[in-house]
Amino acid sequence: MKITYLKHSGYVVEDAGRAMVFDYYEGNLPDFLEAVKLYVFVSHVHYDHFNPQIFQWKDQYPDIQYILSNDIEEKGFKESCTFVGPGQEVVLDGIKIRTLRSTDEGVAFLVQAGERRIYHGGDLNWWHWEEESRVYNEMMRRRFLHEMEKLEGESVDVAFLPLDPRQEEQYAWGFDYFMRHTRTGCAFPMHFWEEYEVYDRLIEDTRSEPYRQRVMKVSKPQQSFEV
Repeated sequence: MKITYLKHSGYVVEDAGRAMVFDYYEGNLPDFLEAVKLYVFVSHVHYDHFNPQIFQWKDQYPDIQYILSNDIEEKGFKESCTFVGPGQEVVLDGIKIRTLRSTDEGVAFLVQAGERRIYHGGDLNWWHWEEESRVYNEMMRRRFLHEMEKLEGESVDVAFLPLDPRQEEQYAWGFDYFMRHTRTGCAFPMHFWEEYEVYDRLIEDTRSEPYRQRVMKVSKPQQSFEV
């Protein structure tokens, strides 16, 4: 698989004649081969995960398919849009798509494409904010763990996971839990607001010792990886 980091939570996965774009916000798509079938996933409507520009891509890729959280409105291409809510399973061109409920808005995606299993968390994360109340943070914890129970022990080839430095000492709670409770081949940080040094912070963190060799170092937009 070829994986390209776009910006923030935006990634492209190219494999077996298909390209899957997740949570496009900003950046340039790779130069796809003409034969590539394009699938565009959007986890929710927040501006840093959804850019309406994606609907302009249909002019260049007429066979494009959009898999959209159901809090997003389609822009005249209804036949190309599949809307999903939390806890759904759909099959599109042989691709199996399963959703989980975000702890913020929308959904997370678990995608089975051929032999590959790809997870994109969207805003499903263990959100903990020091300025919030104990009740709020406990609710976030419970909601996150409830969704993670559904993935306990799952094998995932590639995972895109929030690693948000704004959470201060709790920046890696969700990332760490996911890596310890799934069998994930490699993980890519996202939602780190271009603070690339958060990768080094995680690698130096003692809690990452069991899986740090499987965390990919993202250091700039448009960076590509072969995995």
